Amino acid sequence: WDNSAILSIRTTQERTGWSNCKEGSLMSPLALVLIVLGLLIAISRAPLIIAPESTRSFYLKLMQTDRRMQGLALLIILLGAAMIWASASEAGVVAVAVYWLGLLILAIAAFFILLPGKARRLATATWGSFSTGVLRGLGWVALVFGLLVATYGLTL
Repeated sequence: WDNSAILSIRTTQERTGWSNCKEGSLMSPLALVLIVLGLLIAISRAPLIIAPESTRSFYLKLMQTDRRMQGLALLIILLGAAMIWASASEAGVVAVAVYWLGLLILAIAAFFILLPGKARRLATATWGSFSTGVLRGLGWVALVFGLLVATYGLTL
């Protein structure tokens, strides 16, 4: 490398603001998990606001058989494991909350895998007991909560 190439790189870094980045100052794993988790909550529950009955029907179809419950549990395990991994190296109240929530999610996934019939009956009874108004309310609460979680993740 000659001096003109190094000068060109420095000028580009100063113009784009990348010169202030230090190693380790990129987004933390906890921040990424919070953003993904918040968006997942918001996106998966927002349809309850517009079409609560169709959304409930779709959710119940996802849980129709033991194999589907176990497949859903595998996705939940990935989410719980990511939450535990991301929060393990962090300190603070949010990291501890995410860690324990990840453990709870893993316990729920174990219930889905070990007792899929009972888990399905519980989920069906729970989702079936909500009125349309309650489903819409849950949709709004989940949408706002999910966006707040994602926004908080952006600030970390």
